[in-house]
Amino acid sequence: MTNYKKVNLFLSEELVDKVSAYVGIENQKNSLWRQERRNYIQETDFIAGIIIDFFDEIESNSVSSGFDDLGKPFRLQNNFKEIALKKGMTQKHIADLTNIDPGNISRIWKNQSQPSLDYFLRIWICLNCPPLNKCLYREVEK
Repeated sequence: MTNYKKVNLFLSEELVDKVSAYVGIENQKNSLWRQERRNYIQETDFIAGIIIDFFDEIESNSVSSGFDDLGKPFRLQNNFKEIALKKGMTQKHIADLTNIDPGNISRIWKNQSQPSLDYFLRIWICLNCPPLNKCLYREVEK
């Protein structure tokens, strides 16, 4: 269970207006196009989400610090399998949509090999372009 602590923030009126406008647009879109999303988001939810995303980005950058350490034991890995499964997509479905051999998809999902740029883009687009820091990461080899 997550514990919450109340924090007071002081934001400029201009920033508060931008947040309110964005939240209003998102709530309007949700009410029109996503019937299952009848819970309207609040400005505080939006601000908390931005803070969470910001820290996720910082943490992913520390994990990816090996990108500029050429020759060091940082192995590139991907999360395509996890992302696809969360979306209810199977290897066969990905293979059919991307026109990539199912055996190649299997090796990519198991991190036995990493996709070429062409395959990466096909899979990435098929998965609706998730944030790159959610797709790739560096693992320190032991």
